[in-house]
Amino acid sequence: MKAKVAGLLALLVVAAAGCGSAGGEAGTTGSGKPVDVGAPLPADVQGKGQLTVGVKCDYPPFGYIGESGEESGFEIEIAHRLGEYAFGTPGSVKLECVTGANRVPYLTTKRIDLIIATMNYTPERAKTVDFSTPYFNSGVKLLVPKDSPITSFADLEGKPVTTTTGSTASIWLTQCVKTAKQVAFSQTSEAFSAMRSNRGVAFAQDDTLLAELASKNADTKVVGDEKAGSPWGMGVRKGDKATLTWVNAAIEKMRTEDYFWTAFQKTVTDKGVQQQFQQFVPRPGNSLEYPTGDIFQC
Repeated sequence: MKAKVAGLLALLVVAAAGCGSAGGEAGTTGSGKPVDVGAPLPADVQGKGQLTVGVKCDYPPFGYIGESGEESGFEIEIAHRLGEYAFGTPGSVKLECVTGANRVPYLTTKRIDLIIATMNYTPERAKTVDFSTPYFNSGVKLLVPKDSPITSFADLEGKPVTTTTGSTASIWLTQCVKTAKQVAFSQTSEAFSAMRSNRGVAFAQDDTLLAELASKNADTKVVGDEKAGSPWGMGVRKGDKATLTWVNAAIEKMRTEDYFWTAFQKTVTDKGVQQQFQQFVPRPGNSLEYPTGDIFQC
């Protein structure tokens, strides 16, 4: 078990090494010809010859640095697919590591063209970025030690809980479990490690991430009813209609090709986790929609 934990933390801790990298090995495949998704690629992206995407680099199974030093994960696969649609090769994308706190500033200052970084839709975030149609669905749960007495969010009253800065979990706890003492970190690896070293009684985060961690660490378990359930969307700059139209067209093409499910199965190999989340991605006959009400209801 110690070896499993050490291996996972090693993957997480080296995340910063991947910042600002090019598309990597995936760039060697593809037809070499752009794919018509039903909308034109924005002229400014076309002129650069690559798409710059903000991704998570410490958030398995969605975005992390693998043992080979290359970015890996579900959202990384999606980013490469967009590169293939745009320029004919999956490697025609520059990946920038982002966190929950800096992903929107990276976008608004034009350091990146697009966010694909576990970003739940919220009305507040929609004031500063335009969201694409959803590509994944998620909610917030808790990861705790196997022998923990914690079974629900109510059990966090007055207790320390680890979170990541700017995450949906952190926002929900701030509003709904006000006496919980959040121990916030910028990196997922830090929050996970802090929970393991008893700096928090639980780690609050997206349920899919926690399910993946629990599947690899048998001395932990996922507990609590889902909170703040909301699909994830790609983020583009506010008012950038051309990019939003192209991205939405690309998402629809991936949905009809069942690419999201293919990518999820490739990056999440645990069959039990796959079964839990097979309806959480857009598929032929299954589209996701954003909620119309307040996802932070207590």
